[in-house]
Amino acid sequence: MSGSQGASVFDLDSPQLIIDLDILDKNLATMTNGLNGKNLRIHFKSLKCGSLVKYLMSKGHTSFLGAKLNEAEVLADVGVKNIIVANQIVGDLKIARIDSLKTKAKVTVCIDCEEHLLALSNFAQKFNTSFDVLVEVDIGMNRCGTFPGNPTLGLVKKIIASKNIKFSGLQGYDGHLQLMLDRIEKTKKAFEGLASLVDTRRLIEKEGIEVPLVTTAGTGTWEYAVQIEGIDEIQPGSFLLMDSIYHEVRPEFQPSLTVLSTVISRRTGFYVLDAGSKAISKDFGMPVIKGKPGEKIFKLAEEHALVECNSQLPDIGDKREVVTAHCCATMNLHRNVVASRKGKVVEIWPIEASGRYD
Repeated sequence: MSGSQGASVFDLDSPQLIIDLDILDKNLATMTNGLNGKNLRIHFKSLKCGSLVKYLMSKGHTSFLGAKLNEAEVLADVGVKNIIVANQIVGDLKIARIDSLKTKAKVTVCIDCEEHLLALSNFAQKFNTSFDVLVEVDIGMNRCGTFPGNPTLGLVKKIIASKNIKFSGLQGYDGHLQLMLDRIEKTKKAFEGLASLVDTRRLIEKEGIEVPLVTTAGTGTWEYAVQIEGIDEIQPGSFLLMDSIYHEVRPEFQPSLTVLSTVISRRTGFYVLDAGSKAISKDFGMPVIKGKPGEKIFKLAEEHALVECNSQLPDIGDKREVVTAHCCATMNLHRNVVASRKGKVVEIWPIEASGRYD
């Protein structure tokens, strides 16, 4: 795609991943205007693209987190100095990778049991280094994390007593609520989970132990977390890109991420696009055709999308923008993304953390 700057995105070959920076900017403004004094730590697991991070840094956003080690490495490589790995790091190979990042950034990792703590402390003592850790607290997701209250307090006390380990605070993630549509039930459960996190903070502080940071929430629950005293920051990521499923839950954010596709075949009542499940994630449901409410994707094969069309069929060669059903997973399927404004190519960015699970 060399020489594409300034070209219409509809003149690009397909399938092609595109980010509309005008929409992304509006999503960012909506979030920052509603923070209520909380810090915004942007989740890189949704973005995976170092150039997008540099774009956000140019707008003053310097706090990021990743879900995996490779994401922390990309963040450090593009100049992020404050990184959280929102996951447990297990095994000396991965611990050594975390340690090697210290020349570039402060990196904090999560633990939820004594085994994690001992492994980090033993490595740190052996190699004369140290680690900053957050205790992950299970606030209802039933995945990783210590239970709130005394179980978390007990682990924090062991951290304080450990060599070469610094207690940096608490993380709690309510991932089970992110896509919940029932507002009444979601509000109830979100506030219950956040209360358990803040109560745990207060319990630790009563023991005379400082809790430097409490970080939580995502795109689907950000509005609750910013209301709570005792929460320091939120960590959403999908709000920047969005997808067809998340947009139903959080209509204040618009999809900026699309997959440009070409009509390659037609039949009575439907047509076929050249992008299927290898280019468009369907993790959480079916993607949709942008700006074409009368055209509905009803099947995704590996290389094809079948689109019901009850009006006039498009011509062979016509282009469509597809809004994915899961932005994070779709970013993971592509090796580059076109940054656009007003339908024109601005830049072409590599997606360094795509296709990686380490």
